[in-house]
Amino acid sequence: MFVSTFDLYRIGPGPSSVHTVGPMRAARRFVHALEADGAFFQTSRIHVDLYGSVACTGRDQGTDSAIIAGLSGDTPETADPALLASRAARASADGTLALAGRTRITFDPMADLVFHVDKAFAYHSNALRFTARNGRGEALATRLFFSTGDGDVLTDGETAAPGTVLRIPCGFATAVEMLAVGREQGKKATDMVRANEQVLRSPGELLAHLTRTAAAMHEAIERGLATDGMLPGGLRRPRRAAAQAAALAGTDPSAAAWAAVYATAVAEENAAGGRVVAAPSNGAAGPIAGVLELWRTTTPMADDNGAATFLLGAAAIGQLLRQNGIKHSGCQGEVGVAAAMAAAGLAAAGGATNDQLLFAAERALEPHLGMACDPVGGLVQDPCIARNAAAAAVAVQSARLALRQPAPPRPTLDTMIRLLVESGREMAARYKESSLGGIAVNVVDC
Repeated sequence: MFVSTFDLYRIGPGPSSVHTVGPMRAARRFVHALEADGAFFQTSRIHVDLYGSVACTGRDQGTDSAIIAGLSGDTPETADPALLASRAARASADGTLALAGRTRITFDPMADLVFHVDKAFAYHSNALRFTARNGRGEALATRLFFSTGDGDVLTDGETAAPGTVLRIPCGFATAVEMLAVGREQGKKATDMVRANEQVLRSPGELLAHLTRTAAAMHEAIERGLATDGMLPGGLRRPRRAAAQAAALAGTDPSAAAWAAVYATAVAEENAAGGRVVAAPSNGAAGPIAGVLELWRTTTPMADDNGAATFLLGAAAIGQLLRQNGIKHSGCQGEVGVAAAMAAAGLAAAGGATNDQLLFAAERALEPHLGMACDPVGGLVQDPCIARNAAAAAVAVQSARLALRQPAPPRPTLDTMIRLLVESGREMAARYKESSLGGIAVNVVDC
């Protein structure tokens, strides 16, 4: 199975891959289905029912605005907070929206978006049912979607695609295979990933994608460092990245603390609904962006090619983890994986061997094994932002440790991946994508 960097790095609005990006994609898919079935121009009204976690926290996560934007034809890659807000405001003001941006239909957010906080599907916690009606109120089409993580959506009865199946020159599914293929072909992991990508795309297309990805990460950091005030939602959590950067002014710019600040800036942008790069998810967008920014600001002659090497090194680890099933495994599968990817990226940018790259990823992933997802109030704020910051700092130290070891110990990443997946399967659902356990329900008053 081949997992492309185009799937690993996805630009979109925060705060949640599951609750924001997924519903937007579901809305767009429903409109496309109406067009394919010939029901588009007969549609006069669309009603949406939400169930489970996406219903319980949807209003705070911007699910309503995301659905309106998706029905209007917007994509996660082009949407930003201002656009989402304007679409929602227009629908609330006049009770209509422009379906796919072409034909205006009746849509009252208060009546046509129903959050069933007391209902859920037994086999999935994030469900959305779209129903299109004609002018007489008759149902033209209805479709049930599930937001499955990383911005992906499936319809009822649809199974997740196993990934792109094609012949690639440097295929590997385990860390041991990566090392073996690297030795056999005399290639570093970054070159292996690049060669595989070029089966589908030209070198120019790949570099352009990685350059856009790096630019979007940098822009999120800039916005995060330039903005203060309170984050949206009921927690009344202040933005802290700008103050933290000011406190570090004049200190060693290569210190891991700077990566933590950059990661905080991104995580706060995500929490505010800003455009970030999900890597591997919106809730874990901070570590790779923060560590890449540290590399950019402290590396003489840093350029787009160097940033591409960083992102390809991170992708080598991301592909291993995605192929072996990391979804729905708590924060270990999001923040932990992001830390491993960031460490591998920094090691790759520093010229790491394949052994060193794997060692960096192992050391960064290890502290996160077993970590639950337990956001307070269901918001991607506490403890999510702090975890992003800590993961970025761990990634920097792990990469630097790896680069100082000419012959790292035998790689154990495959064992860690198996442990991550097994613990994810055993972990109670309330510790994966909800606010029903852990820190979320055991908050100490300060």
